[in-house]
Amino acid sequence: MGDVVSLVEKAQETVDQEEALKMQKKMARNEFTLQDMLEQLQSVKKMGSMQQILDMMPGMSGMDASQMDTSGLKRQEAIIQSMTYKERMNHLIIGPSRRKRIAKGSGTSVQEVNKLIKQFEKTKLTMKKLSRNRGAQAKMMQQMMGSSGGMGGMGGMDMSQLASRMPKGFKF
Repeated sequence: MGDVVSLVEKAQETVDQEEALKMQKKMARNEFTLQDMLEQLQSVKKMGSMQQILDMMPGMSGMDASQMDTSGLKRQEAIIQSMTYKERMNHLIIGPSRRKRIAKGSGTSVQEVNKLIKQFEKTKLTMKKLSRNRGAQAKMMQQMMGSSGGMGGMGGMDMSQLASRMPKGFKF
């Protein structure tokens, strides 16, 4: 079944609690950068080999890490490390000539650099949506519960009225 407790303990050993809170706040404010992504990749590496991590995850202990493409993580790390600090902090300044230089410095192709930047932009967008939805759902729950902590905050609304006020995509 895996050893989730060991996985959590391993994560706590390698990830500083204060740093994790800072990262969470950055994600909520949509300030996640390529530098942050590099730090995340490096913290995963500190946790041990991919096989050790898989063995601790429920349902994954039978899976062979050699079947996974872990070279992609190494390539991503190499690409980000080939960027200047300024480029890591603002990926929008990375034009064609910079992409070419980054690809040459990382031993990859311009297409792989483009792929990483697109993946980063998608990740950033997803984090933004999640933080926005989480905030909207929390506000909705506070309104529903009212100040008394019960369902009195619904103000006599029936379920159809309540459903119409829910954020798009919210599920009961």
